[in-house]
Amino acid sequence: MINNSLRYKNMLDRYKLYHDNYKDLAVNRMLEIYSKASELKLTNQIDLTNNVFKKVVASISKVYAYGYDRSIEDETVLDIYKKMNFDSFMIEADKKLNAFNDIIVQVAFDANKNIPRLIFRYPHKTKVETDDFLEPISIEYFVRIEDKKEIWAYWSNTEHYYKHYTKADDFTVVAVEDNEDMINPFGELPFLFMANGFRDVEFYDINSGNDLVAITLDNSIYQTFKKYLIKWQSFKQLVVTGSNVGAISGQMLDPSQALTAEGDNVDIKLLDLQANLQQLDDSLKSDINQVLINYNISPSSFNMTSHVTSGFAMQMENLELDNMTKLRQNDFVWYEKELYRLILLVSSTYGLNLKQEEFTITFNEPSYPMSDDEKVTTYAKEIDLGLISPVEMLMEEFGITEDEATNRMKQNIALRNELYNKTSSNQLNMDTTTQALLDANLGA
Repeated sequence: MINNSLRYKNMLDRYKLYHDNYKDLAVNRMLEIYSKASELKLTNQIDLTNNVFKKVVASISKVYAYGYDRSIEDETVLDIYKKMNFDSFMIEADKKLNAFNDIIVQVAFDANKNIPRLIFRYPHKTKVETDDFLEPISIEYFVRIEDKKEIWAYWSNTEHYYKHYTKADDFTVVAVEDNEDMINPFGELPFLFMANGFRDVEFYDINSGNDLVAITLDNSIYQTFKKYLIKWQSFKQLVVTGSNVGAISGQMLDPSQALTAEGDNVDIKLLDLQANLQQLDDSLKSDINQVLINYNISPSSFNMTSHVTSGFAMQMENLELDNMTKLRQNDFVWYEKELYRLILLVSSTYGLNLKQEEFTITFNEPSYPMSDDEKVTTYAKEIDLGLISPVEMLMEEFGITEDEATNRMKQNIALRNELYNKTSSNQLNMDTTTQALLDANLGA
């Protein structure tokens, strides 16, 4: 069994990382590595400029990146989806699922706006009870702290109420306002359970992605060390040796005045401190690149470079990531269908009767932009080989009907021929006039 306390802590750490609020995590990690970090005030200089965790999550969350077509024709449902900001919510759900491995979406109802509402429930403050097949049979999530008591909302297929915890397993049951019978009005759990990956042992996965957490904190710490070393190397350390060394005389920052020291056999030297900063930087980059490869991300596409990669090259670099994206798109087809069903269920329970339609969503497969030269060359070759016609090319390129593409092609050819004829005629006239002038000047 997974230790709930460990899960709460691990996922809270990820939640902080996802929201760029991880300085305390980096400080604790630094103190584990170097106990004197606080004395040197390194803990006040923590580098938080490169959140690898967040960048990788954004890079692999591509389910909605290539476009999609959702089949909803009822204007009322479309308006509700718009008011719920549904598209942005699902794009964020894709990212959060990659960040936390498990995300639960609650379909609630906003009585003030008279529309359903979608709420994320996170692993670091949610408990799920499952049956022998890992199917959820109850859920409770943290709501607030009141009078030093943790208040959690509890749901099962038949019940809904609050639990007021005074200790870890000691609680009292309190009815939700306007639900004294503590009955679940929906007759089922109004939650969508989203899992990133296959599960056959536990409901929650708290291990996948730990490498992202580790590399983010290590990068933060060693970048801090690197900046400290750069500052450290900007000065030379004064070393005084001898017997009975006393006070040092002279202005240490005035190069025109010599330094003297009291004592016997005194020797004053400067120690030039150096560190291999390039080696440290290369080591950091190598570690980050290895983690990127673990997540099927091409390091060249992750790092900003002056080299422009062609569409086909990008496709080859991201082939494995694209295959993973297509698999996750299949999962999100089911997620969207289930959310549509729950939205209609919750709406009807609160008197908002919506027209139920057959719901489908289609995701576009991963694609990559090509330069104009690449695009024209590709189309020209395909047309020459008979793989595609000019009409089909126009339909594909501009998203128009066959008749529109045919008319556009005829107009383009006519305009091209007209322009060509004018150009040829002008060139002929220019040549004739030029020849006549030459003949006249030469007395021909």
